[in-house]
Amino acid sequence: NMWQRFRKITLPMISPVIFYNLILAVIGLLRYFEIPFILKEGTGQPGNATMFYNIHFYKTSFVFLDMGYGSTLAWLLFVITMIFTVLLFYTARYWVYYASGDVF
Repeated sequence: NMWQRFRKITLPMISPVIFYNLILAVIGLLRYFEIPFILKEGTGQPGNATMFYNIHFYKTSFVFLDMGYGSTLAWLLFVITMIFTVLLFYTARYWVYYASGDVF
């Protein structure tokens, strides 16, 4: 059966690539800044609909020059990114297949 072949052979063999792309996608989503900033000039309008965390961080640090609070926001973003990444690495042992049998 084609579905069983895909599920038992193909998917496990490409699971490390899926894992790598998933990590890059999560990190890319957490650093989303350029498009809303360029389109709405960093205002977050209409109704703060485009006021993402990174735009708030940018405005706090470089428009309002509150470097202490901006540094705290940057560290918080780093910690959130690390939590998501560690969570992905922790769950990878259950769904990522390596031909050598080693997890990492």
